[in-house]
Amino acid sequence: SPADPAPPFDFSMNASARADDEGRKIFIGGLSFDCREDDLRADFGKFGELEDVQLPMGGDKPHKGFAFLTYCKAESATDATKEHHQRNYMGREITCKIVEPRRGGGGGGGGGG
Repeated sequence: SPADPAPPFDFSMNASARADDEGRKIFIGGLSFDCREDDLRADFGKFGELEDVQLPMGGDKPHKGFAFLTYCKAESATDATKEHHQRNYMGREITCKIVEPRRGGGGGGGGGG
Protein backbone atom coordinates (compact mmCIF):
# COMPACT_ATOMS: atom_id res chain seq x y z
CA SER A 1 0.00 0.00 0.00
CA PRO A 2 1.19 3.54 -0.65
CA ALA A 3 0.98 4.58 3.02
CA ASP A 4 4.51 4.60 4.37
CA PRO A 5 5.02 3.57 7.98
CA ALA A 6 5.97 6.40 10.32
CA PRO A 7 9.69 7.19 10.38
CA PRO A 8 11.57 5.26 13.08
CA PHE A 9 12.43 8.29 15.24
CA ASP A 10 8.73 8.70 16.07
CA PHE A 11 8.75 5.36 17.84
CA SER A 12 11.80 6.09 19.96
CA MET A 13 10.36 9.42 21.04
CA ASN A 14 8.35 8.77 24.18
CA ALA A 15 5.47 10.93 25.41
CA SER A 16 7.78 12.81 27.77
CA ALA A 17 10.18 13.81 24.99
CA ARG A 18 7.24 14.88 22.82
CA ALA A 19 5.94 17.08 25.64
CA ASP A 20 9.39 18.71 25.91
CA ASP A 21 9.43 19.28 22.17
CA GLU A 22 6.02 20.91 22.22
CA GLY A 23 6.79 23.17 25.18
CA ARG A 24 4.10 21.56 27.33
CA LYS A 25 6.29 20.49 30.25
CA ILE A 26 7.41 22.82 33.03
CA PHE A 27 10.03 22.49 35.75
CA ILE A 28 9.29 23.85 39.23
CA GLY A 29 12.22 24.16 41.61
CA GLY A 30 12.61 25.33 45.21
CA LEU A 31 9.34 23.80 46.39
CA SER A 32 8.46 23.76 50.07
CA PHE A 33 8.56 20.27 51.58
CA ASP A 34 4.97 20.93 52.71
CA CYS A 35 3.94 20.93 49.08
CA ARG A 36 2.03 17.86 47.87
CA GLU A 37 1.05 16.64 44.42
CA ASP A 38 -2.54 17.63 45.23
CA ASP A 39 -1.40 21.22 45.87
CA LEU A 40 0.36 21.35 42.51
CA ARG A 41 -2.66 19.89 40.71
CA ALA A 42 -4.97 22.42 42.37
CA ASP A 43 -2.78 25.50 41.92
CA PHE A 44 -1.24 24.76 38.53
CA GLY A 45 -4.30 22.99 37.13
CA LYS A 46 -6.11 26.32 36.89
CA PHE A 47 -3.90 27.26 33.92
CA GLY A 48 -5.11 24.29 31.91
CA GLU A 49 -5.60 20.55 31.97
CA LEU A 50 -2.62 18.65 33.37
CA GLU A 51 -1.53 15.49 31.59
CA ASP A 52 1.08 14.49 34.18
CA VAL A 53 2.52 15.60 37.53
CA GLN A 54 5.88 14.26 38.72
CA LEU A 55 7.04 15.08 42.23
CA PRO A 56 10.15 12.91 42.71
CA MET A 57 10.43 11.39 46.18
CA GLY A 58 13.39 12.39 48.31
CA GLY A 59 14.37 9.49 50.54
CA ASP A 60 14.17 10.82 54.10
CA LYS A 61 12.29 13.93 52.90
CA PRO A 62 8.75 13.96 51.49
CA HIS A 63 10.16 14.84 48.06
CA LYS A 64 13.21 16.37 46.38
CA GLY A 65 11.91 19.95 46.26
CA PHE A 66 11.19 20.05 42.55
CA ALA A 67 8.52 18.83 40.17
CA PHE A 68 7.74 18.39 36.49
CA LEU A 69 4.25 19.19 35.26
CA THR A 70 3.03 18.34 31.77
CA TYR A 71 0.08 20.24 30.35
CA CYS A 72 -2.17 19.18 27.49
CA LYS A 73 -1.55 22.54 25.79
CA ALA A 74 1.64 24.58 25.46
CA GLU A 75 -0.22 27.83 26.19
CA SER A 76 -1.17 26.52 29.63
CA ALA A 77 2.49 25.82 30.41
CA THR A 78 3.46 29.33 29.28
CA ASP A 79 0.74 30.93 31.41
CA ALA A 80 1.78 28.93 34.47
CA THR A 81 5.44 29.90 34.16
CA LYS A 82 4.62 33.59 33.64
CA GLU A 83 2.46 33.54 36.75
CA HIS A 84 4.75 31.57 39.06
CA HIS A 85 8.39 32.11 38.06
CA GLN A 86 10.34 33.69 40.95
CA ARG A 87 7.15 34.15 42.96
CA ASN A 88 6.36 33.05 46.46
CA TYR A 89 4.63 29.66 46.56
CA MET A 90 3.82 28.06 49.92
CA GLY A 91 6.41 30.24 51.65
CA ARG A 92 9.29 29.77 49.22
CA GLU A 93 10.36 31.55 46.07
CA ILE A 94 10.14 29.01 43.30
CA THR A 95 11.68 28.68 39.86
CA CYS A 96 9.16 27.85 37.18
CA LYS A 97 10.20 27.41 33.56
CA ILE A 98 9.44 25.56 30.37
CA VAL A 99 11.55 22.42 29.94
CA GLU A 100 13.78 22.77 26.87
CA PRO A 101 13.76 19.84 24.47
CA ARG A 102 16.74 17.52 24.74
CA ARG A 103 18.44 17.68 21.38
CA GLY A 104 20.91 15.12 20.10
CA GLY A 105 24.61 16.02 20.15
CA GLY A 106 26.88 17.55 22.75
CA GLY A 107 25.84 21.19 22.56
CA GLY A 108 28.17 24.19 22.82
CA GLY A 109 31.20 24.60 25.01
CA GLY A 110 33.60 25.70 22.28
CA GLY A 111 34.68 29.27 21.76
CA GLY A 112 37.40 31.15 23.57
CA GLY A 113 39.64 33.79 22.17
